[in-house]
Parts: sequence; structure tokens; C-alpha cells
Amino acid sequence: MSYILEGHVEEYIKNLLREEEPFEKELRNYAIKYHIPILDQESTMFLRFFLNVLKPKRVLELGTAIGYSALVMCKIVPELEEIITVELREDMYRLAKDNIKKANVNKIKVLNMDALEALDLVEGPFDFIFIDAAKGQYKKYFKKSEKLLSKDGVILCDNVLFRGMISNPSLVKRRKITIVKRLRTFLYEIFQDPKWDTTLVPLGDGMLLARRNYEEG
Repeated sequence: MSYILEGHVEEYIKNLLREEEPFEKELRNYAIKYHIPILDQESTMFLRFFLNVLKPKRVLELGTAIGYSALVMCKIVPELEEIITVELREDMYRLAKDNIKKANVNKIKVLNMDALEALDLVEGPFDFIFIDAAKGQYKKYFKKSEKLLSKDGVILCDNVLFRGMISNPSLVKRRKITIVKRLRTFLYEIFQDPKWDTTLVPLGDGMLLARRNYEEG
């Protein structure tokens, strides 16, 4: 359950989707079994469409998990030259490396380190930056990502509606209050910043897309 869409709407969209390819389905089933968060099917559908339009050459991903989204992005954009993906947890890093090897994909480089540290080390520019790491750090991730983004690049932040807690105070769990406050601040500031064109897609757990607004100089 996404907490974003009405249940009947979410179910209707899911029924429209094509069945995933065997290896993608295998990864999804593994993630479900072991409670590992990966892109849901509706968000994956959106990503397929969007990246087919953007056609990025270089991608930076913060939050690899088991490598599902990185592998999907490689398949979506055959022209893609490189994905650098960052994962803090060593167990996830090893799983991702194994899955990428099984898929026989050589365009993905996985870094086992903190995302904020990685943002100071990697070299841009990147045409697409996908942020899906610690939600309480999104403001810091975004700020550091700016300098790495190509002229017409796009930053996508996943899970920004945070299981509906951002818009519905009754859903906020006590241990999540700080994260919710930080996400609300981040979203408000980025939407009010004239340097960025932004939109929020209410699929999955909410996706923020941002691109520089050159009309504002």
C-alpha cells in the first residue's frame, strides 16, 4: 500500500502494467520476501517513460539497495554510458554487485560508502541524479547534487511523500517526526526557489523532479 493513491486507483494502475521480465521479477520477489525497499511497479513505469524521453548518458544514484533500479535504468536507455550508484550498507552493496554480475551488465559502478561523502568524490556532470537514500538528508543531498548536474539534467527524489506522512499529520509516527519535518522543509524550499522548475508526481511514495530554470538566470 502506497498511502498516496486511493486503494482502488492504485489497484487499477497495477492491473494495467505489463508483466516484468523474469530477472526483474526475481529481484522484486526477493525484495518483498526480505522486506527490502525498491521502486514499486508504478514508479518503475514512470521511470521507463521519463528516461526514454530524457535519454541520459551518465546517471548518479544514491541508494542502490539490491541493484534493481540501476539495472532497470540500464535496460531502459541502451545509450546510457555509465551509472554510478552509492550504497552505505555492506550487505546491500554485496547483493547489488552479485545481481549486476548475474545480469552481465558492465555499465554500473557500485560504491560502498556514505552518500554525502560520495557526492564530494564523484566527478560530474550527470544527466540524471536519482536520490533514494536517507530521507532526512534529502536537503543536503540535493544541495551537493547541484554542482554535479549537467546543463539540462534532472534530479529525481523518491519517497518524498513518505507514506502519506508529509500531508497527513495523523499518519506521522513519533519516531519519524524529525524526518517528516525535514522533508516538509525541503519540499517547501525547493518549490519556492525560482532557480528550479519542479513538479511532484503522486505515484508510488511520491517523486519530486527538479530541473534548472534558466529563465530566472
